[in-house]
Parts: sequence; C-alpha cells; structure tokens
Amino acid sequence: MSVKAVLRYVSYVMHRHPSAETTATARCLNPDCQWISASTRNADVCTDMCIRHTGRTGHMTFLREFSEVAVVERMS
Repeated sequence: MSVKAVLRYVSYVMHRHPSAETTATARCLNPDCQWISASTRNADVCTDMCIRHTGRTGHMTFLREFSEVAVVERMS
C-alpha cells in the first residue's frame, strides 16, 4: 500500500471586522513629557488633542497609533 499526500493551497484575505471601529491614540515624544492623548474613535479628534498640546507646550513631535480588530477569511 502506498501513501499519497494531497496538498491544497487556500488563499485568505484580511480586512477590518465589520462591527469594529478604529481607535487612535497619541503620545508626545519630547523626552521630558509624559503626555498621552485619550483613546478616541475619531482620528481628527486625536489630531486636535496633539495640536492643543503643541499650543500649550511647544512640543511638536508625536507618536500616533491606530488600531482596529481585523478578521481573516478564506477567499472563495
């Protein structure tokens, strides 16, 4: 009796989960500053918080992070 292997390759795709929302946060990169924005679902609100921080402190460099829940599905 011989053994045969059957190899099947399946393609997948990743996209944002339909019921998930993207969140945005930012933190100031000035070495002496510990400022971190509140998490928000609106990137423009996050940007506004950074601009207000710059106006108060003069700090101009931020790390912005965006996150979302993603799902991988098999392509048909």
